[in-house]
Amino acid sequence: MDNEDEERWRDHVPEPEQVGDSSRISDSAWNDLVSRFDDPSGAAADMPSDEVRERLEETERWQPEPAAPIGWRTASPTLMLSVLAAFGALIALLIGVVFFRPLPGWFLPVSIAVLLGGAVGLFFHLPKQRGFGDDNGAAV
Repeated sequence: MDNEDEERWRDHVPEPEQVGDSSRISDSAWNDLVSRFDDPSGAAADMPSDEVRERLEETERWQPEPAAPIGWRTASPTLMLSVLAAFGALIALLIGVVFFRPLPGWFLPVSIAVLLGGAVGLFFHLPKQRGFGDDNGAAV
């Protein structure tokens, strides 16, 4: 690209994105800046995490405690039954309306009753007290 093409290209760059000559840095300064990205002089730890764990085990007899199980397996059975009833009935209603015309006479009242029963079960599983450290209730 010759100078004339370069100048035409610069005319199409919006004004806020143009870099003035006083703001430009030399290629050597840029290369020096980029070459320092791999330097470990940042705020990273001096030792890898595995070595920190080994040192803690040696000096303080530190043992990591096993992680507590989380997920649907630790939830109460009535909560899981309520979730399955509410969402299962909703999905059954949608599938029934879309794919099965006309619906059997018992399908609509039964699925609505199961949906409402699941929603009531979910309502009763809402927390009854605020958690520890909740001072004014204004926090989301």
